[in-house]
Amino acid sequence: MQLHEQSDSILWRKFLEGDSKAYSLIYDRTVQSLFQYGMLYTSDRELVKDCIHDIFVKIYTNRANLAPTDNIKAYLGIALKNTIYNALKKQNVYSSIEDMKDVENIGDTSISPENLYLDIESKEQANSEIHYLMSQLTVRQREIIYYRYLEDMSIDEISKKMEVNYQSVANTIQRSLTRIRAFLNKNKK
Repeated sequence: MQLHEQSDSILWRKFLEGDSKAYSLIYDRTVQSLFQYGMLYTSDRELVKDCIHDIFVKIYTNRANLAPTDNIKAYLGIALKNTIYNALKKQNVYSSIEDMKDVENIGDTSISPENLYLDIESKEQANSEIHYLMSQLTVRQREIIYYRYLEDMSIDEISKKMEVNYQSVANTIQRSLTRIRAFLNKNKK
């Protein structure tokens, strides 16, 4: 079986043993989702990138002391959250979500300039609404919504990752969705 087909636990073990290809593959597999996750805590893109690079330097230099894991993304996500928290604390900045824009590739040349403009305008409006909706949620609610809908994690996986009970996660999702629906219904009128 090739390296890119390996499970997280095997890939992590190979990295801990000093396999540089495993290290590179871990970076390639996780960097984008780590960036999106980091943007939940701050809108400073450069800070998030720096923190991601910091955790990769730290895990490389400290790999002899790291514990095994079967979920690399979750492991690095926790490290990133703590690194961002510490960086913001040093800067004395409070985190808030500024946007959850998904980078899209607009490569279809068959779209007319007018339709492209309308498409961009409607996406900007949708992004603005998403930004507002997410800003109305607590950091914990945003984090749970991120895990549930962007990382496609089950409620059980979220509860284990965040070390809270299953029912708390389910309740938080329900409250978040209720708040979002209320906003959407209010704006439809």
